Amino acid sequence: MIRFLLAVIAVVALVWFAAAKIPLGYVMRKLPLNGMGVQWTQSEGTIWNGRVMGVYLNGQPVGDVDVALKPLSLLSFKPTLDVQWGGAGGRGAGSLTLIDQDSIEASDIRLQQNISALESLSSDLRSIGGTFRLTDGHVRIDGQRCSEASGALHSDTLSIAAEQFGREFSDLTGALGCENGAFDIALSGDGPSGDSVNIDAAATLQGAATINVVVNTADRDIEMLLANAGFSREEGSWTYRRDAVAGGAGTP
Repeated sequence: MIRFLLAVIAVVALVWFAAAKIPLGYVMRKLPLNGMGVQWTQSEGTIWNGRVMGVYLNGQPVGDVDVALKPLSLLSFKPTLDVQWGGAGGRGAGSLTLIDQDSIEASDIRLQQNISALESLSSDLRSIGGTFRLTDGHVRIDGQRCSEASGALHSDTLSIAAEQFGREFSDLTGALGCENGAFDIALSGDGPSGDSVNIDAAATLQGAATINVVVNTADRDIEMLLANAGFSREEGSWTYRRDAVAGGAGTP
């Protein structure tokens, strides 16, 4: 029994030593990250403890990402990395597990992003400010498609915008999901007089995205603001739709 335990310890030590020598950049190049819209300028260190700098996701700056390997995960042949990132108006953390060459699973995701730093949004929306948060997030990617996703979403942008115009509205809350290989984002908020806002958005790793916003209100001042912002009146509700194709082009 003692010999067996010593052999196991020796194997674990060997695996840890080998992992400590693998350059992080080499591993990054072997993963299908470019196909997922992830790009970076440079990396340093190993998968044991390294950093990826100048990270972008579909053109949106993310900042620098620190990576630390969970050594015991090597015994299951599914390496798991603790990741933390910050910069470009946001920060976050989570665990990333490499299932196989085409599958990645992320768990315990926590992120916060300043709305003003999201370059894909219009300048009017970015100027409102506020934050977007995801907690208790879980995502699985298979073949560059979303196969599983969950998590709680929250944004205070709506309540901030309402306050600027002398109105009251709740924060936006909702959930992260997955449908037809794309991430599904559902958010909603309401006001004390019965007004409501519902947002349904979908986005792929390749950069294609769709957003639908439906507002119900009887406030004439709000209706005027919606009309000036590009909303159209449909069956008693104000609606807004925007599509973006992979590569960044958008259509109103």
